[in-house]
Amino acid sequence: MHSHDCEECHQLWVRIASAERDERCIRSAITLAFLVGLFSILGLAYSAVFLSDFFQNSTPVTVKAFEAIFVASGISLLAFLGLWSWYRGICNALYNQSREFIISRQTAGPKPLPAAVVTAAPVLTAQQAEFAATSPG
Repeated sequence: MHSHDCEECHQLWVRIASAERDERCIRSAITLAFLVGLFSILGLAYSAVFLSDFFQNSTPVTVKAFEAIFVASGISLLAFLGLWSWYRGICNALYNQSREFIISRQTAGPKPLPAAVVTAAPVLTAQQAEFAATSPG
């Protein structure tokens, strides 16, 4: 794509860069949602071990908070996974479009060069003629 210097190629390159940037952003959001969910599970496990009234009828406020954070991060994780798959599809479509662009440029072939002008005999300077006459072979 770098060898083709045209407006269509530049626009395609900008669209690919934007789609890849958006995909990286969604991946970082997925990682963040996963880590928040993991920390909420760890908080629930910590509460189960160290809270004396964990298994009583009333649920402590900390347990409710960790449960709410876990549910929210799970919903966010599912939404971000769906959004990531959508952006992945966009990136794949742009990659296919760039492949088709390159293939179409290759099948069109290079532009023919103008015919070279050939002289009947090479023109030698006096020094070159003297060297050619004295050189063996």
